[in-house]
Order: sequence, then C-alpha cells, then structure tokens
Amino acid sequence: MTLSAKTLLAGALLGLAGLLPGAELWQEAEHYARTNWDGVALFLQPDGKGASNHRVLKLYNGKAPADSDDYFAEYEIEVPEDGEYHVWASLSDPASNWASPVKIQFDGLPQIDTSGCRWKSGAYGLPHPNRVLGWINPGSVKLTKGRHKVVFRVFEPRRSDRKFISYFDGFYLTTAAGVRPPASYRIAPNLQPAWRDVVKRAGSYKQLADSLKYGSEVWREAEDYVRTNWGGKVLLAREDGKGASGSQILRVYTGKAPEGTDGYFAEYRITVPEDGEYHVWLSISDPGSAWASPVRIRFDGQPELDTAGMRWKSRPYGNGQLGWVTPGKVKLTKGEHQVTVRVTDMRRMSKQYICFFDGFYLCTGEFPTLPDNYRIAPNLQPEWKEVLERAGSFRLHLYELEKQQFKAVVDTLAPTEQISDANAELAEKRLMARPLPDPAGRKRPHRFGVHGMEKPFVLAGVMPKETERAFELLARAGVDTLRTAELCWHRLGNDAPPKFDFTEIDYQVRFAQKYGMNFMFTIGYPPGKFNFGGHHLSTFRPEHEKLFREYLRIILPKYDRYAQYWEYCNEVDAPQVWWRKATAREYARDCRIVRDEMKKLGIRTPLLGVSATYSRTDRHDPKGEGRAFTRTAAAAGMADVLDGYSLHYTWPLKQQPFVEFFRDLTPGGASRLLVNSEEAGYTHPSDVIKLFARDFYLYGMESVYYYVSRDWIEAGNPIYSGLFDIDWRPKLRLLSFAAAVDAMKTRELAAMAEPAPGVEAYLLRNPENPADCAVVLWKNGGDEAHGSRFTRTAAPAPVQVAFPAGTIVKAVDWKLDEPAFTPAAPVFEIGVQPLIVYCDRLPEWTPITPEEWQKTRHAVGVNTSEANLPGQ
Repeated sequence: MTLSAKTLLAGALLGLAGLLPGAELWQEAEHYARTNWDGVALFLQPDGKGASNHRVLKLYNGKAPADSDDYFAEYEIEVPEDGEYHVWASLSDPASNWASPVKIQFDGLPQIDTSGCRWKSGAYGLPHPNRVLGWINPGSVKLTKGRHKVVFRVFEPRRSDRKFISYFDGFYLTTAAGVRPPASYRIAPNLQPAWRDVVKRAGSYKQLADSLKYGSEVWREAEDYVRTNWGGKVLLAREDGKGASGSQILRVYTGKAPEGTDGYFAEYRITVPEDGEYHVWLSISDPGSAWASPVRIRFDGQPELDTAGMRWKSRPYGNGQLGWVTPGKVKLTKGEHQVTVRVTDMRRMSKQYICFFDGFYLCTGEFPTLPDNYRIAPNLQPEWKEVLERAGSFRLHLYELEKQQFKAVVDTLAPTEQISDANAELAEKRLMARPLPDPAGRKRPHRFGVHGMEKPFVLAGVMPKETERAFELLARAGVDTLRTAELCWHRLGNDAPPKFDFTEIDYQVRFAQKYGMNFMFTIGYPPGKFNFGGHHLSTFRPEHEKLFREYLRIILPKYDRYAQYWEYCNEVDAPQVWWRKATAREYARDCRIVRDEMKKLGIRTPLLGVSATYSRTDRHDPKGEGRAFTRTAAAAGMADVLDGYSLHYTWPLKQQPFVEFFRDLTPGGASRLLVNSEEAGYTHPSDVIKLFARDFYLYGMESVYYYVSRDWIEAGNPIYSGLFDIDWRPKLRLLSFAAAVDAMKTRELAAMAEPAPGVEAYLLRNPENPADCAVVLWKNGGDEAHGSRFTRTAAPAPVQVAFPAGTIVKAVDWKLDEPAFTPAAPVFEIGVQPLIVYCDRLPEWTPITPEEWQKTRHAVGVNTSEANLPGQ
C-alpha cells in the first residue's frame, strides 16, 4: 500500500515555518507489484527497532539472477504533487563489503546508483551486532503528480563472497529538505505510526508478535484423514524430536498407477476459525527434487495449489524426508471445509509415486518461523519434551503409537489371528504348564529359533517384567536359539571399537542364558562414516580394514560362547538396500577377513553368509542383485570360507527353486549347511507347523528362526506374524510353535507319504527310541504365503485318514488340543490345518523321498504371493 499526504498549507498560516515536510510518500518494501527477490521476512523487535510494518523484502542468494533485469523489486506509487523529491531508502549498507549495491529507477529516467552510499543514520532491524538496515539518500528526482513506476535493482554481488545480499525496508519521497533520518523505521511520522501506538493497538508485544506470525490458525496431521487411498500411516520418530509431528506420516510409495482419475488422494475435514486469506504451508517430501512426487492441495471447489517445481523453504527434518513449502494462499470463510491433498505424478528419477506427508498448516499471519522440525505452529502443536513427559520415555512413546496403528487394522487384516484376552489367557496357561528346557542341552536333530528378542522389541530397562515373561514363555514353547543384530558395529556405536556400548546385547544375553538359549549373531555393517554408502547398511572402505579387524577381535571372543552361528550381514543379495554401493567381491573379501580372524582366535562356530532373499528368482539380476550377486561372491572366494548359507522365507513350495539354487551353488562345500534365519507364515497360525516341517524335512535345514517375536509396525506395514501380540501377550501362534517343537525337535524324517489325495505327511522317528514316533500331516490346496500381501483362497474339503489299530498314543492339533479317536480303528479328519499324531509305530503308507515329493509338486493350491522383500 502507498501512503501519501497532500502538501500542507503554507507555514505562515499554521505558524510552523521551517518545520513543514512538504509533499511526501512512504512505500513499504514488501508491498511490491512484482519481484524476483527471495521473499518477505519478519523483522520485529520489542524495542521498536525492527522494520517498518515489521517486515522486510529480503535477498540472500548465491546464484546470479536468471532474469535479465537483475534481481528486481517493482512498485507502483501515487505521487501527491509535482515537485523535486528527495529519495530516502532503508537498505542494508550498499557501500559495505557485506551487502550488495542497489540501483533505483523511476519510470524511464536514468538509474540512481547507491554503490558509494553509506548510511546517514544509525543501524536498526535486527539485534546487535546483526542490524542490517539504515537510511541512505542517494539523490533526488523530479516527479509529476500521479502514478509512477519505481524499480529497485540488485545488479552485482557483494564484495566479500560474491553472494547477492540485500535487506530492504522501504523508501520515502519528500519535497522537504533537511530530513534527519532516525535509527529506526519511522522516518515519516505523518505516515508511519509510533511504536507505542502499534503495541497499544495489538494489546501487548507478545500479542503483536503472535498475530504477525500466526494470526488465525489451523493445523492438521496428515494421518488424521477422513478418506485416503495412500499406502497408509508410517511411524517416523526420532529421539531428538526431529521426527514427524505426532511421530507419524502418511506415505505413498509405489510403482502402481492409482485407480480412477483422482490420483493418490487424502481427504480432510477442517474447521476454519475466522474469515480470511490463509497462507498454506505443507510439510512434504521435496516436491522440486527428482526423488519425490509433487503434491496438489485443493480447498472445497477452489482451484488446486500445485507444489510442482517448488523446493523446501526450510531445512529438512524427519531423516531428510520432510521440509516446508508454501504453494500459495486461499480465501476461506469461518466454518467447515473439505481439503484434498493429491499425488498425481511420478517422481522424475523413476517410475514411482513417492511422497511423505506430515501435515498442513493454515495461518492468516504471514511469517511463521520455519523450523528444522515438525513444530511450525507452537500454539497448536506440543513441544517434544511435553510428548516425552506424557509417554514416560521415547521408546514407550513409539510403543503406544505402534499399538494404536496395529489394533486399528489387525482384526480386519488378519481375523485368523484371533487376538483376544481369552486367547491370550489360554495360551499363557498352556505354556506355563510346560517345563523349562533341560539345562543339559543334549544334541537334537533340529534347533528352533526366533528373530526379534532384540531392539526395537527388547530394550534394556524398558518393560522388564514383560520382557522376562516373554523369554520364559518362549523357553517353555521350546525355543533354543535367538537371532540378533545387536553386535553389528553401528549398533554398538558410531565410533571406533574402543568406545563400544554392549548394554543392549548383554541385556539380551542375560535372559537367554537364564532360559537356556543361545544366539545367531548377525555382524558387520560399520557406521556410515567408515563405509562405502555413507549409511550403516554397507561395508568398510579399504582404509578402515584395521578398525574392522579390531571390531571382530573384540566381539568374536567376547560372545562366541553364546553363539550357535555367526552370520555375516543380512540380505546382501539385495545390495540396493542392504549392501549399499558395495560389490559382491567386497562381500567375499569381508568373509575372508572374518574367517581369518576366527582362525587366529581359534573359533570354530559355523560362519554363515548371504542371508539371502533376492536370490529366490532371476528377476533382480539386471541390476547385479539376487543370483548374479550371489554367484559373483561365491566365485570370488566367499564359498571357500563360509560353513553354510542362511536363507529367508523358503517354506512355500513355490520357493523350491530358491533352495535348489543354494544347494547347487557350491556342491560339497558351504551348500551342505543351510539355515533359515527368517521364516514366517502370514496365513493361518497353524502354518507355523507347516513351515518348520517343510524347512527341516523337505529342504534339509539345520535350524529355523521364526520371524517375528512380537506383532509390530514395520515401515507402515502391520506385521502380524508375531508369537506375541502388540501387548506382549502370547498368541495362539505360540501354541502352534510349541506343537511343532514337540513333534520335530527330537525326531528325524523316516519318510514322506501321501495317505490320501492332496495330503502331505511327514513320518518322524526319534533316533534314540524307535518307538517314539510322530506323523505330521495336512491337506494341501489352501493358502501358502509368507508375505502379508496375498489374496486368500478357499480351503479344500478335508479327507479321512486311517492309522493302524492300537498304535496311536495321542493326537494333537495346532492349539495343543487333543481330538478324540477310537484306538481300535483310529481315523482322523485331515484338512488344511495340520494334525500331529503320536504313535509307537509308523503307518506303512507308501513312502516317498523329499526329492521325489519336490519333483511331483503335490501342493497344487499354492498361493501366488511373494515374500515382503527389502524396500517393500
């Protein structure tokens, strides 16, 4: 807005000769007609030494202007009278080294150059020593009454470092001579209010500051939608408070095109407190970058505001995934409104729709302080310390959020889990009736493992009673061994080995020892500052080999007495995810180093490698992943130093080629020992029995580690395969686990059989007692899936299977119930849920070998889903 006053009456009439300002005009710098400067900033000070109207136009840019007009700010003014006007401008010091000079042009007249001008007043604007404004008087200009165009141009960088820097508060034109500029904004008392009047009108300085920053406000969390087709809520929390607002985001992360014409949308209902023009702020992934998709936001039926091409106006937060952008303003009336946020375009770097969204903020104030965290609206969003105080700790805060997310979906997503108070009580009662493990620990054919009794599930000092009870129940269910990554270098600390912190691993070891368990220790992965990828999921750069060997010499002897296996790294055949910017040859190099250090220390515990997942098919090989990676590593020497390979998710029959690939990789060498270090079934809980039977007897695994100990949320995906529910209560799955242990831990395979069409039967015998037999059997044709993304199919009709008279000791189903039978003529109904029949003599069914079974592929009803692979 242009403020002006007519030429006052003659001084003689008023008795004010010599004091009259003549004709004058004041223009706020931020009230431009056009500009390519960076934008407007708030310069507000309690002592009144801030900017006029509390705002400045700011230029702070290291790049030369793209525009041929330099960096410009253009104004349209209304001159009150003809006359010669003295030009006063409040700018950063144009003659200094730290600020750029400015040229001023009125209409088409020659430009006024401020290059040699120094301030004629004291500095003001920001607190000492950073005050950046002062008054200059570069000349005068003759103007006629009426409209004129004025342009302020920054035409060259400052001298100190070639950046274009200028702060601009406004300009004052007056026909009066002898103006004495103040060390404050108020050069024109007739046109600019006194500071005390400004504060009085606002009520107080704080009220003034808040109204300028915020005004009327609305904040909405992205995850608090009414309707959406985005991928879902994802936890994004950091202990330093630089995670997402509410510690959750809404995320779309897919290569699949959205159905319909609305793109990926999230719809909200908001209540606007007052009529007004609201500035729109979004916390989203960087829309102008190549790695993220832009978003559009629409209010009711108004035109959309588009973020395409915009870059963050703040520093990033939320692990670098989030920042603040403002796509524009919207006029809204008091009351209810509908808001829709849409992703319609793929990101530029690949054919994927990717966006992270924390929330949106509306305010009638112009200058919210843009933080490098979630809290843009202090009046509406709690401080991080308040969040932690309410939760009790950061870990408990995360745990509560997990529970909220999980419980909201689990009954719909996985009704067969049957999570309830009654079932938790049933499971605990039955498990507590079982004995604790035999401390003698005699050798058994198979070892039953669990992955997940580590962080984030188990943390020293967090929920200690629940943690110990979980260890005890696992022991009573028959768990022998636990897989943990707590000895990975980056988990022990981000520095060199002498500063390692063993608190978490020692906490786990204490409970494991108490309940007769040992460990598969996953090791490797130094902190980012030591490795190729700049991220802890990679390997060390060559100059850090000495530190890597020191790390091994510390952990190997310290924990080998607790080890069942040492596993070097995780899923390295997915190098874009788990072995970043490193090669298969470097993996082989590392395996040789680990073996070398083990030999020096006299350690004979088996060393396993690959921890494979992408090797299940050839489809990843074009990027040098999957089987291509594994073959290269084997040829480079990996197979010569490993004792065996660990695989992930193998039990469905469609995974036979995956297991066969590793059996054939190094015949007679490391391929002799296969271990499944992550195995799960997301179909019926009774499939826990199937997965152990297949892995142990069909595929010849020595040990199987079930994934996972407790239900949780992983990267937004509900993981409902836990042996415990989200509240650390035992699930029916743990009874199925115990049933598998009872049948298989001490028994070897005598033969397979098909006693009725479609029935898969494992005939088992205890090698130390031939009369101690068991038959594990079920009918195929239903779901077989280890990933949570599958389409359920109809179960086949059950069949009747007869056993020899007088041989049956008892039968046990997946919940440890004992179905009735007639000893003289035992017949059992066999469906998709396994049954275990204990007997003193195996039935004389036609035997078949595992190799023959795999060739015939009897499980014709195999579900077509894949495992959840890294990055999914």
